[in-house]
Amino acid sequence: MPNIQGDIENRPKELWTLPNYNHLPDESFQIDLASAAGKFLANDIFDLDGVQPLESVIFDLSKRFFEGAPVVGVNPSKEAIEYYRKRGDTFQMVNVVVCCHSFERRDGKLFALPYHVSLRPAMKKGSPQTVGIDWIENFDLEKVLDGKPHYMGFNPFSDAFGLYAIGAVPVNETICSDVIGFVYNTYFVASKHVPRDATDPGLCTELLGETKGVLGDYQKYRCKNYFKKFTDSKPFKIWGCDSPIELFLLQAMSQIGLHPKIQMHIYPDGTIFPSLQSMWEGGVRTKKLAQTITEADFFFEKEGVAVFCDSKAHHTTPAQVAKDKAVDEKLAAVGIRSYRVAGTDIVDSPFRCAALLKEFLTA
Repeated sequence: MPNIQGDIENRPKELWTLPNYNHLPDESFQIDLASAAGKFLANDIFDLDGVQPLESVIFDLSKRFFEGAPVVGVNPSKEAIEYYRKRGDTFQMVNVVVCCHSFERRDGKLFALPYHVSLRPAMKKGSPQTVGIDWIENFDLEKVLDGKPHYMGFNPFSDAFGLYAIGAVPVNETICSDVIGFVYNTYFVASKHVPRDATDPGLCTELLGETKGVLGDYQKYRCKNYFKKFTDSKPFKIWGCDSPIELFLLQAMSQIGLHPKIQMHIYPDGTIFPSLQSMWEGGVRTKKLAQTITEADFFFEKEGVAVFCDSKAHHTTPAQVAKDKAVDEKLAAVGIRSYRVAGTDIVDSPFRCAALLKEFLTA
């Protein structure tokens, strides 16, 4: 087993038998973000390109129109370039990084299944990279993903990002496929943007409808997290697993056909949402998070089962055990069964843990 800088520690030995575990497939594949994280989040991330945020003043400067409405392309217009230049903007380069836990073939096509999405600034000499308006003007931002940029050794649980590289990832490289961070999108944050002037992606606002409170929550989230200036290399998590033991169990479950929702918020009225984005899409305000019973590591909606991967550090003291029991009782009150798996058992044999879980689901 290779010793890779930035690799995830304590990998279960049996996972090394999985196909494409320590290398990528020798054929093309597509990252299926919508199925894993939801349509809303996929659309939200899809629109993170070019110069961001798209301010209303930039639309006002546009000379391009579609059905009477102004259009802004990935590359800023000449008028926008001059506006940014006069305002004195610099631009911080941010990558949307997706890590995948395994691969699945559907209808003859191969799909990579994500387990984590984060934002990470491009770095130069140890600091987040910024570029000037001349660079933005002369570089074709539509080609920023040409060459398939990626990070080799991107560990989302330790903030290790490994080596940034351009070009196809070598198939036989001795690096686990789950720590290859694929750059899914790249955007450039204008340093002097006005948050209240930021517009929202049309694909997402259509899904949210006309609920002003929900739209306001979404706008605040985007400005606070997507367009906030990075001061160091630490990524910002958007969605996904929180620990290696969750990843290990997810990989084992995937091999036996179990595909749960990741990180599910569960509320006292029995409603469930896998992310803030899905809450907004359902017309629910962010403040509802304060009412959460718990956030399950995985959730099987059809069976009504919440799965928790319990690490020794956070689930062994009497107080911690009592807290877990109280959560289980609250879930049972809304018709949801809890299933807890010890982290030590997962590291010892994720396949056995997945098989036992499958038995529980069908009981």
